[in-house]
This record gives sequence, structure tokens and C-alpha cells, in this order.
Amino acid sequence: SPGWEAIKAAERSGRNPDASALAGVARALPALKRAEKIQARAARVGFDWPDASGPRAKIAEELAELDSAGDAAERAAELGDLLFAAVNLARHLGIDPETALRNATDRFEQRFRVVEESAGKSLSELDIDQLEALWQQAKRQLREEAPLHT
Repeated sequence: SPGWEAIKAAERSGRNPDASALAGVARALPALKRAEKIQARAARVGFDWPDASGPRAKIAEELAELDSAGDAAERAAELGDLLFAAVNLARHLGIDPETALRNATDRFEQRFRVVEESAGKSLSELDIDQLEALWQQAKRQLREEAPLHT
């Protein structure tokens, strides 16, 4: 609640000269969790998009900036901005980004293992079209084995 945040901010300001709404978010947190907490703190003081369309547009903007980045340092900075924007979209959609990424990684691993089994030879011997066909086949196979329940 806003009252609790005000109390915590007052406590922080008594022992720490940093009066920022972002003060006290641990740098040691995993990056996705820290980004989410920083964004939530900023939102509590009104620095936020009114709905998910803002973060969606920001993702498109960051992709364009990544595409036009001039060197490796600029690309790394723009990719960081893109990831930050993706966390913001997740927050607006009420999705935990850590769980979403973990689940996506698990799905990738399952599909990749099916592709390996289906290939019949080293994946490095296949061209991109063959790999894509095997990938789509793996997606269908896994979807049929474990259909989503809604």
C-alpha cells in the first residue's frame, strides 16, 4: 500500500541520504527481478505507462535502435534497453518475467531434444530450412502430446 511505501521510504531516508523512490532495491538481485522492482517503484510515484500499449511500443522502438546501433557497445546497451522494456511489458500483463523465461527455456530445450532425435544426423549437416521444418514438427509433436488446457 502507499502508506507502507511511505513508511519504508521514511525509514530509508533516516539511515540513508538517498531519498529516491528507487533507493534500497538491491543490486545483488537477479537482473529480471531487479528490473521489475525498479519499474514497480517508479510506477508507485506515477512514472509509468497507463497500459500495456506503452511498453509494447517501447519494445518496437528499442528493436529499431538495436538494428541501427553502430558498434558492439551500442548494441549491448540497446539490447539491455530491449530486455528492460520486455520486463516492463510483463509487469503490465501481470506475468512474472523470471517464470516466463524459465518456461520458454524449458520449451526450447524440449523442442531442441526432439529435433536432435528426429534429425538422424548431426544438426550441423542440415540447412536452415531443414532445421526449421524439424523445429515445426517438434512443436506440433509436443503440442499433441501435452495439449494446453484452458
